[in-house]
Amino acid sequence: MTSRLDSAERIDSRSEEPAPALAGAPPSPGSRRWYRPILRWLDRRTHVLLVIPGVALLLGIVAYPVGFNVWNSFTDRNLSFPTSAWVGLANYERVLTDAAFFSAITRTLVWTFTSVAGQLLLGFIGAIALQAVRRGQGPLRLGLIIPWAFPSIVLAYSWKFMLDPIVGVVNDVFMRLGLIDQPVAWLGTESTAMPAVVAMNIWFGFPFMMVALLAGLQTIPVEHYESARVDGANFWQELRHITLPGLRHVIGALVVLRSIWVFNNFDFVYLTTGGGPIRATETLPVYAFQIGWTNYDIGRMAAVSVAMLGVLVVIVAVYLKVLRVDKED
Repeated sequence: MTSRLDSAERIDSRSEEPAPALAGAPPSPGSRRWYRPILRWLDRRTHVLLVIPGVALLLGIVAYPVGFNVWNSFTDRNLSFPTSAWVGLANYERVLTDAAFFSAITRTLVWTFTSVAGQLLLGFIGAIALQAVRRGQGPLRLGLIIPWAFPSIVLAYSWKFMLDPIVGVVNDVFMRLGLIDQPVAWLGTESTAMPAVVAMNIWFGFPFMMVALLAGLQTIPVEHYESARVDGANFWQELRHITLPGLRHVIGALVVLRSIWVFNNFDFVYLTTGGGPIRATETLPVYAFQIGWTNYDIGRMAAVSVAMLGVLVVIVAVYLKVLRVDKED
């Protein structure tokens, strides 16, 4: 009986073995596992395959417009004429010989530096204050983030209405407090237009700084503060030796990001003052807009845009250099 079972098992095992390939016939795919090298290749390059759609989208929405703008900067493209011709560096020469361009650069640097500095200062104070709150921190943070949630056009026209010399609430409050004797046209006076739009931009942007700095504060170990208090450190010593060093990377990233955004900001200035009065608030984006969409000189507007891109590249390069040195230290 046992021998019969053994012989039956041998017959079954021989029936499961693949039949020998005929002479000259290609080997079957299953015998060589032809798909295994493909799977190994896909497995090693999965990260690349996942990145390709994002890179393609980025090239489509960033690289193409930038390249097209650079091309236009070397042509005399104008919306008043259907054709354009290659003019080389003529547009850049016209831009660099225009006194209004350098005045716009100065105003843009003032606008950017004062706005970012004010946003950082208020954001830092707000983050320190919220960090000390034990109850109700969520509602307070939500209330302070409201300016960041509104569209630019709503904020611009709200501030324009509040600063109106006739019906504006700012003049009414200042006159009741005795700070001014008569209504002031804040956005219509050359000496007050830039401070007014800077104040509006600071009010709009400081919540972003506050939330980011608050997140950075929560990553600093509490033990550092406890050890400092045991050693007799006061608030300012803790701020100098613990808080600021712990936030230096966050502050660096925020300054660069906000500098880029504020430098390129167009809507706040244009919707409130339009670059006036007498070009008192005409920053580079507004200057480029006036050239391109008022004078229809697309080629020269493209040259101004390329110059703005160069300034931003310098800002980012300086930041990366400082960050690299900081990491090496």
